[in-house]
Amino acid sequence: MSFPLFLFGYRSFQTDSSHAAALLDLCLQANLTLSDFKTSENGEIHFRIGLFSGRRLVRACKQKGIPIQCGTGGFPHFLFGIFRRKGLLAGILCAVFLLIFSQKFVWSIRVTGNDRVTTGEIRAVLAEEGLEVGSYLPHLNFGKIETQTLLRASTLSWIAIYLNGTVVDVQVTERVPIPEKNNHPANLVADRDGQIVELELYRGNATVKVGDPVREGDLLVSGIYDSQTVGYRYTRAAGRVLARTERELKIEIPLFYEEKVYEQPIRGEIEFCFFKFSLNFFKNSRKEHDSCDIIEVTTGKDWLGLHDLPVSFSQTVYRPYSLKTVSRTAEEALEEAFEQLNAQLSALSPNVQMLEKRIQTEIGEETLVLKCHLVCVEDIAVQREFDVNEG
Repeated sequence: MSFPLFLFGYRSFQTDSSHAAALLDLCLQANLTLSDFKTSENGEIHFRIGLFSGRRLVRACKQKGIPIQCGTGGFPHFLFGIFRRKGLLAGILCAVFLLIFSQKFVWSIRVTGNDRVTTGEIRAVLAEEGLEVGSYLPHLNFGKIETQTLLRASTLSWIAIYLNGTVVDVQVTERVPIPEKNNHPANLVADRDGQIVELELYRGNATVKVGDPVREGDLLVSGIYDSQTVGYRYTRAAGRVLARTERELKIEIPLFYEEKVYEQPIRGEIEFCFFKFSLNFFKNSRKEHDSCDIIEVTTGKDWLGLHDLPVSFSQTVYRPYSLKTVSRTAEEALEEAFEQLNAQLSALSPNVQMLEKRIQTEIGEETLVLKCHLVCVEDIAVQREFDVNEG
C-alpha cells in the first residue's frame, strides 16, 4: 500500500467472479486508479481506491445493482476510531501532557570518568545537593552543585555537569591518593609455624638463621639496633623470610541435604513509577505461604537506550517452596569435595609454593570428609609495630 493512500484514507472493494467484469467496467468508465489489485482462485477480485473516489464507486454499484463488499481504512479511519473511544483519547491526551510536562524534569543521570569511586556513591552525593532523577530543572543551579559536590566528595578533584535535554551528564576526575610513608618502628614476626629456608633482609636485625624452627608469633627480624657508642636505634624491619610450612585443609560434604521444590509462582504487588510518584494497582498477600522466595522485577528503565528512566513497572513475585531431602552418592560427594578443595587451593596466596600434597578421604553414614595435608614454602614474615619509650 502506498503512503498517500494510507494518509488520506481508502476504501477496499471485493466482489465475486460473476460481477467482477461489471465492476471493473465501472472503474474504467470513471477513470479510477486501482491499488493492491488481487484475484483469488475462485475468480473474486480485491482492490483499494481513494476514500472519496470510493464513495462515487459505491453509489455507482448501487445504481447498477452490483453486489460488493466494502470497507474503509487508513489514517482518517484510525483517528475516527480513537475519537469514538473517549477513554483511549483521554489516555493519549494525558500521555502527551505528561510527556511535555516531564521535559522540565531530570530523566536520567550519566556519570563518566570514575574508576575507584562507584557511580552510586557519586549519585548519592548529587542527590544530597538536589540533583537526582525527577529533580525540577528550573530550580537546579549546576555551578553550586558542582562546588558543593567537590566539598563533600574528598575523592574527587574535578566535576562538570552538562544538561543534554532531560539527561544530565556528569564528568568527574578522581583525586590521586598520595601514599603515606610509615616510619613507625616495627619487627618481623612469624605468621605461622615453620622451618626457615631463606632470609632476604632489607632492614632490621635478623634473630633467626636458615634451618631454625619457629613458632607462630616468634621474632624473626628485630627493628632495634643496639650500639655501644650511640645507644639504641630503631627502624621499621622489612624483608622476606621463607619457611617450610604445613597446612591442613578439611572439607565435609553431607550425603543428605535439603533441596527446594518450587510450586506455582504467585503474582504479587505491581507498582507503576513515574518520577517520584508511584501507584500500586494490584496487591496480593503471601501470608498463606511460610516459605517462599521473593523476586522483584523492574522493567522499563532502559527504554530508548537511556539509563534509570523515571518510568518503570515493578512487580513482586512470590515463589512458594517446600523442602525435600535429597541424597547424593559417594562419587557425587567426592566430586563436590574436590571442587571445594580446588577453590581453596586457588585462594592461596601466589607467594605460597606447594611442595607436597597428600589427600585422605573418609566416608561415613551421613558425611564424606576430605583431608588435605600440604607442605609449602612461603613467606611467613609479617610486620608488627612497637612503641618506643624514651627516658
